[in-house]
Amino acid sequence: MPTLVERHVAAKSEDLELAGLLLSTLRIIKMATAANKEHSHVSSNRAGVMWQLRERPMRSGDLAQRCAMTAPALTEHVDSLARDGLVRRLEDPADRRVVLVELTAQGRRELDEQHAEVLERAPADPPSLARTQRGKGDGEIGVRYPPLS
Repeated sequence: MPTLVERHVAAKSEDLELAGLLLSTLRIIKMATAANKEHSHVSSNRAGVMWQLRERPMRSGDLAQRCAMTAPALTEHVDSLARDGLVRRLEDPADRRVVLVELTAQGRRELDEQHAEVLERAPADPPSLARTQRGKGDGEIGVRYPPLS
């Protein structure tokens, strides 16, 4: 039966391996983002705003919350995106006091192009960890890339 110290060393080794894989993944994301900036005039914050709008128009307040931005910061991004023709503001038919932000056709094309570029740069075989002992059961820990759409 392993001692407490031996179990701690094994767990620490597994944690270090996982941390290494996460850092590798972050480097890949950073490289894809940097490469994307060369091809696009849309920053990652602006792309984040557009990504939130991909399914439906949203209220400005809800959009700010989903993007983890203050209302003034979101307003600056929406103003910039609207000037570039990527989003537009609409009145909410149910409440004229509410402003909705909607992705335009040009904005959707731009978002689709960025999505395709990120997928091109993603590794074909993402890194994963070998089976490890966690707690009482055997489990597999892996780096998973969630679908973008």
